[in-house]
Amino acid sequence: MEHVEIGKSYICKPIGLTNEVVGTVEHAYTNTVVITVEDCHRTDRAKVIEYQHRMLVRYEDVQQQIGIALVG
Repeated sequence: MEHVEIGKSYICKPIGLTNEVVGTVEHAYTNTVVITVEDCHRTDRAKVIEYQHRMLVRYEDVQQQIGIALVG
């Protein structure tokens, strides 16, 4: 993905997981971004918790920006 913005949410596939997640970009590096995982597949939940919801994603594995509405 060409342009990834800090603070925006994306569908992506973090390094070490088998399924896609929804995550908010926290920091951008040369080849990767750090995300906070907002939602994930139940089979990946234990690993997401182990990594305290923060994971690395390669730029090429960031797929689509999404909008999330939080209803409280």
